[in-house]
Amino acid sequence: MALSLGNTNAQNGKKPDGLWSRVSFAFRTVIVTGLLISFLAFTVGAEEEYVEQMFLTKKEALQLAFPGVKKVKKKKVWLTDTQKAAIQKILGEQIEYKESRVTHYFGLDDTGKTVGAMVIGNEIGRSYPITFMVVLNTDGTVKDVEIMVYREPHGWEVRFESFMSQFFGRGASDPFDNINNITGATLSVRSMTRGVRKAVAEFQVIYKDKVK
Repeated sequence: MALSLGNTNAQNGKKPDGLWSRVSFAFRTVIVTGLLISFLAFTVGAEEEYVEQMFLTKKEALQLAFPGVKKVKKKKVWLTDTQKAAIQKILGEQIEYKESRVTHYFGLDDTGKTVGAMVIGNEIGRSYPITFMVVLNTDGTVKDVEIMVYREPHGWEVRFESFMSQFFGRGASDPFDNINNITGATLSVRSMTRGVRKAVAEFQVIYKDKVK
């Protein structure tokens, strides 16, 4: 008996066109429709992930950072390799420092004396950057931290003072490993902690230690 390697239809002697051709038209329609709906749902869901909430404009942030101050001085510093290395040493191996420049805003009183500094930072949360400001005392410790723009659908609880106040009074030499987490906002907590640590380290190296 000869064996045929190709499967043929016993009734008409024709080879089938494959599995997809043997599936009914109605069933194929259901499959295609389901895939299309799933794709659209995924696309819409991805678009909904970006939810921009603006809490402070730059002008409002400066007013909040330096209430009653009539003059604010802006200073931009392009970091040297030595400064970057000094900042990285403060941050440790857990945080990779990649910044090339830092911009600080200094509030000046009527006599021209500096009353404090403020830096605006951006750190990636789960998918999008969180824009925030860190207000520093003249000794380099944290005076205030505020979210300016939040772009994630979850984790916005980090903007509350009950969380942010954990940073108040901390400087470059202080530990940041005891910041309490927020359920459902773990990545945002890590982002803000990282951002504040960078701010105090930068100020310490540039303006306190005066590394060149």
